[in-house]
Amino acid sequence: GNIQPDPRPWDEVAPSYAFVDELAVFGPRVAGKGNQERYDYWLQNFRYMREVARFNCLWAVYNKAVEKAKVAAEEPARQTLLRDEALPVRAEMTAALREIFAALLATVSNTGELGTIANWEQHLLPGAWERPEVELMKMLSGELPPGVRLPRGYDGPPRVIVPAVRTSLEAGEALSLKVLVLAKGRPESVAFYWREMGRGAFQAVPLDNVARGVYLLTFPAPAADIEYYLEAKADGQVVCFPATA
Repeated sequence: GNIQPDPRPWDEVAPSYAFVDELAVFGPRVAGKGNQERYDYWLQNFRYMREVARFNCLWAVYNKAVEKAKVAAEEPARQTLLRDEALPVRAEMTAALREIFAALLATVSNTGELGTIANWEQHLLPGAWERPEVELMKMLSGELPPGVRLPRGYDGPPRVIVPAVRTSLEAGEALSLKVLVLAKGRPESVAFYWREMGRGAFQAVPLDNVARGVYLLTFPAPAADIEYYLEAKADGQVVCFPATA
């Protein structure tokens, strides 16, 4: 749950993560939606690990550049050092963070993994990114260029996330589900499709939107075993949970 600047050059650290690109080669050979989802989950997790390691190395380089500027005798020299040495590294750190969050958001599937994102937002970014950003802005006496600032929007494919998947119910218990839809824009619709196990056509029940991309379902206690899946229409795509639905 913590990160630290890594003084080692990235060229020295990178070979430890060569397996990530080796694993990526197998992508086109993975057949079946369920298999593809599992493969993508692990590939993205390993990409996340690699980008965190790269960010740590860049962080150490950035700190050196800022310290070098701080001890410069004259203000013009300090500004030159910041713009020529600190800002380019900061831009690389921005790119690394974008990859880190892209990988995280591609793999979140439960409450624990949501906690990893919360840890970044509440614990890691303030020390590794936000406070250094404020310091850099003060030293440059102005706003930072767009290339060194994190974007606020989501830029990945739409996803349907069910943090706690229900596979069984007590007798007479209603089925309650919380569903998260991750998308660039507001979903057009989110629905629960169900039928008696193996019989007839699926029936759709719309979910209630309770906050941003959070939807809730309360389905009356079924009289017999049912099967179900969820479907969201967002960003011009139809996405199902589970992937094999």
